[in-house]
Amino acid sequence: MAVPAHSPRVYRRRRQRIRRLLFFFLAITALFYFIHSGIFSLENIVITGNDHIATAELEGLLGVTRGTNLWQLDTATLARRLATHPLVAGAQVSRRWPHTLLVKIRERVPVALLVADGSFLLVDATGVVMERVFQVGSLNLPLISGIDKLENLGPGSRIENPALAAALAVLQRVPAADLKQLREIVAPAPGNLQLIWAGQIRVRFGDSQQVAAKLDRLHEALQGLPANSAIDYIDVSFAGPPVIKFTQAGNPAQGQAKKGVKQ
Repeated sequence: MAVPAHSPRVYRRRRQRIRRLLFFFLAITALFYFIHSGIFSLENIVITGNDHIATAELEGLLGVTRGTNLWQLDTATLARRLATHPLVAGAQVSRRWPHTLLVKIRERVPVALLVADGSFLLVDATGVVMERVFQVGSLNLPLISGIDKLENLGPGSRIENPALAAALAVLQRVPAADLKQLREIVAPAPGNLQLIWAGQIRVRFGDSQQVAAKLDRLHEALQGLPANSAIDYIDVSFAGPPVIKFTQAGNPAQGQAKKGVKQ
């Protein structure tokens, strides 16, 4: 049965729809003013993980002022700003309601020094320049030499070089005890790495593959060597027993039982 357009039932339905729309509008308006009220104004910035970067420096990079509404802050944008710092490997930014911004910093860790332009570039495991230094001082890090085109590089620059990438890959796989013995990696090419071991022993290492096996062969070669042996190089770049090349001042007969020997 059709209901007349002007019947009380139709009017009640219209009034109910109007009341629902009005309630929805009021709720949205109240929520808007609640979110943008001073209840959520920024009062505290808590930064953690920055062992070597001043908190004030990181706050300057954030570029936010206290009193700003937390809802208006784009945390992803703030994290990207922090990542522009040469010592920052990554950052996480989040809100802690109602007044706090939480920042967690992951700092870069130096793994090597590159020889460049009469100075040294401090780099992390990904090849990012952290700092240029002119004196090594107490930095107990291995050198990486033989890398070309290191001019005009400043903090934050990423060095895209296959030979450097190979040398850094080796460093990441060298145990801590062996790192104390490793003085330098000469890296003219990715497949032609040479290690300078304690005692200025030159080690032909080849590429960055099978690092653990090559180090085992190196230790095998070093075991039993007489003190003050005059060694030209030790070659561990291939599978099989390590090869020791003595200088003319050395005795090539020494250590032949387990090692290949060249004059």
